[in-house]
Amino acid sequence: MNHIGEQTNTACSGCGACAALCPKAAIELSLDEAGFFKAVVREDRCVSCGLCRSVCPRFSPVEGGKDLRESPLYALQSESDAVVRQCSSGGIAHELAADCLRQGWSVCGVVYNTETDRVEHRLISALEELPALDGSKYLQSDATALRQALAMAKGGEHVAVFGTPCQIAGLARAAQKLGVRDKLLLAEIFCHGVPSYLLWERQCERMKQKLHTERFDRVLFRYKKNDWHSYCLRADAGDCSFFGARETELFWQVFFENVLLGDACMDCEMRKTESLADLRLGDYWGRRYQQNSDGVSAVFALTERGEEALRRLKLRRLEPGTPEEMLQAQNMDGYHDRELHDGAMEVLRRERDISAAVKYYRARESGKQTLKRALLRTSAILPDELRAKLRKANSSRKLK
Repeated sequence: MNHIGEQTNTACSGCGACAALCPKAAIELSLDEAGFFKAVVREDRCVSCGLCRSVCPRFSPVEGGKDLRESPLYALQSESDAVVRQCSSGGIAHELAADCLRQGWSVCGVVYNTETDRVEHRLISALEELPALDGSKYLQSDATALRQALAMAKGGEHVAVFGTPCQIAGLARAAQKLGVRDKLLLAEIFCHGVPSYLLWERQCERMKQKLHTERFDRVLFRYKKNDWHSYCLRADAGDCSFFGARETELFWQVFFENVLLGDACMDCEMRKTESLADLRLGDYWGRRYQQNSDGVSAVFALTERGEEALRRLKLRRLEPGTPEEMLQAQNMDGYHDRELHDGAMEVLRRERDISAAVKYYRARESGKQTLKRALLRTSAILPDELRAKLRKANSSRKLK
């Protein structure tokens, strides 16, 4: 079994498009030695048809996409306060999925599996299943279920699919090749990149020790403990809960230090301004809604199918700014310290020890970065409410 791309300079993003399209089911997604899902070819089944390469966003240029900067932008919230509270931003993904389910569609979204402590795509067909899909999951998903979603579209069924830009780009190309793109509503999220599962395993060990449990009942990556801008990681087990702030948890620190993200994330074109999706969803970060404590969703409608999906929803429609203003607050560029990333990833693959990899790159970072991290950790002694106010003030200052 070989990883797709291992004989080239192309980094597999694990988007799952190749596995979804392969006529012989010869491709599987599995975690590599660094803790990232990669596509793996079963040579005993492969017939070298080349379909996998034809839809892979990493092997061939993605063409025919829409430019976010030239597309309608909306600032939206669910009309339900309960939905806004339980979702990461304004609850628009929830409302889109609920509307599709009411129409008799299936929905393919991402859930946290408490048995495996991994994130995976899952198909649902009933409203009572929808809460499992709510909320951001800051991990790479096992996208194996996209094969089933594509098969359903081939069978004439409609499916709404939510995923990262690389997953949606790959699936859109696979659907186009099969002539079933009109059966899919494709919604992608603004993507920061994904960290290693070795990092998440370390975080899980810490949380389970604190909770005296072997299994979580629930994990919320973006729990609005104080407000939208001051979220934390929450894990529940029985009557006990763990709350992990961005300032204190290694998981958050490493994620936002942008060194140990996946190889494909470092220069991913799919996460930028060109898209094959119907909708791009995300938090409306920036000055415009800096004082909003509930959460506002930024939504780009990239196709008529996407516009129609939004028109069906009853939403709170706020005043949007320009696409340029909104995108300024998103991280749209690639990550440029590739040499440091490659060195840290080499350590991670060799030793399978997240601490060793973090120690490697932190020993080589600038004094400014070291000071910034020290100040961040020091701020953890402040009350949650004050820390939230300081974060808002700091974000406003940066955007002036």
